[in-house]
Amino acid sequence: MSLICLSLPSGAAPLRMLTEEWAPMSYQEQGVPMGYGVRLVQRLAANLGEEANIEVLPWARAYAIAETQANVLLFATSLNEQRSSEFDFVGPIATTSISIYAKSEDRVTPATLAELDALGSVGVYRGSLGESILSHQGVEHMTVASFPQQSARQLQHDRIRFWCQADLAVERLLAEVNMGLDEVYPVLELAQIDLYLAFSKGTDPKLVSRWHEALIKLQASGEMARLYGDWFPKLTPPSRIELISRHD
Repeated sequence: MSLICLSLPSGAAPLRMLTEEWAPMSYQEQGVPMGYGVRLVQRLAANLGEEANIEVLPWARAYAIAETQANVLLFATSLNEQRSSEFDFVGPIATTSISIYAKSEDRVTPATLAELDALGSVGVYRGSLGESILSHQGVEHMTVASFPQQSARQLQHDRIRFWCQADLAVERLLAEVNMGLDEVYPVLELAQIDLYLAFSKGTDPKLVSRWHEALIKLQASGEMARLYGDWFPKLTPPSRIELISRHD
């Protein structure tokens, strides 16, 4: 693939690249960032002549930085009305299903979130899209964890009855608490969600456009699909790439 030459405006700060601990999208091994999203951003940055100094932070902290500072790339980020006024979005880089899971031996079949809410507490990761959906739908019995692995562990030890998580991360999170994929099943799907690269307010629009162009070229070459298959062999990569500009 040809290198896309990138010239930052005079005095412009380099992008600060932030992600969260959400394997296999992004995580750390002995302090080294890993995962599909990390590898994708590193590849794009290399093609743009940028350094990819990626920081893996708790989601709430990473999001707070991206909300208040220019020249921040936050990934992988879902799109909603509030965020559309705060970020420019490039992608999607992945598509995921947000679902409620239960243990396989617990063959409960609630038809709605209201029914599920009456049956037990649902574990969810603080600041996650799942927490936002459940709160918006008025779910009262939530157990909010600081890290996604905590919710998986709470399910394992029957401290919660249900677990809200994206399908991209379920298998890896279960493995981290010594559970297998066959030990849980999806009870209720909440949403199908696209995930993007999000560029904070104040980031040069020309820079955002170049990242968009670089992602289009990576997809057209087939390299994005190959990378996706390495990390998510059972899932289909996104078929479109778009730039959604911030609006006030």
